[in-house]
Amino acid sequence: MGLVFFGVLIFLASLFMPRTIGTQNTSGFAWMARVLGVLLAVGGVISSGVTTVPAGYRGVLLRFGAVNGVLTEGIHVIAPQVNTVELVEVRTQKEEAQSAAASKDLQTVTATVVINYHVSEEGVGDLYKKVGRDFRSRIIDPATQESVKAVTARYTAEELVRLRDRVKSELQTEIKNRLTPYYIVVEPNGVSITNFTFSEQFMQAIESKQVAQQTAEKQRYVLQQAKLQAETAITEARGKAEAARVNAQALNAQGGSRVLAREWIEKWDGKVPTVAGGSGSGMIIDVRELMKEGGLNQSGAKGQ
Repeated sequence: MGLVFFGVLIFLASLFMPRTIGTQNTSGFAWMARVLGVLLAVGGVISSGVTTVPAGYRGVLLRFGAVNGVLTEGIHVIAPQVNTVELVEVRTQKEEAQSAAASKDLQTVTATVVINYHVSEEGVGDLYKKVGRDFRSRIIDPATQESVKAVTARYTAEELVRLRDRVKSELQTEIKNRLTPYYIVVEPNGVSITNFTFSEQFMQAIESKQVAQQTAEKQRYVLQQAKLQAETAITEARGKAEAARVNAQALNAQGGSRVLAREWIEKWDGKVPTVAGGSGSGMIIDVRELMKEGGLNQSGAKGQ
């Protein structure tokens, strides 16, 4: 409407312009001023009666401040001074909110939540009528904070970390249910928990628990190794005992002397005594007889 006012002002000024200034005739200038004023006034009226709604927006048409409809993208003609247009974006938008809450085990939790949403095209007029353009701070942020508190109270602090996907799914459902009545649509998988922050005392307790678990795992490994070594030693001892038992049976059986002969021959150093044994030994072995039984001649070679 600035053009209209300026055009009317020029037109009125031309009416009071003197016909001559000195010896110069100014009637031509006055006529040109009148034409310019009329053009400016008409252009102002036309421009104020035309509005453009850009892509990704909807125009809320107001008549004397009351909602009177919604305009789609493109150029629209409206009644100047009667109608005005407020633009509302209907494309996907992002909102980030932070909320502090208490977990099921009364731990203080601070969560940062990011929401991707869009305003329903069918509900633009009602949203503007109920909330206005500042629906982020009035609707989305409070709904997010209340949803975080409701979901966090169902889990312990440890479960919030361990069951993050489940917590995220329940949080999205809570936020969606709170925003739907206001024609604010949460996108599929549009809720993300970017951060969980706990109290310093809780973080120290978690760290101590991890250290204790690692120590227990190390001790369990040491015990397993000791048990394995003990089982190995027992197995070896049983093997030796079984071998000794078999040898004892062989010695007690008939032909035990031949067993001794073979063991003596296997350990022989090449020097042949005539007799092995003596006083106090309890036995006398005829070496020549053993050699015959072992199949050796006196030179220590196998008989051909």
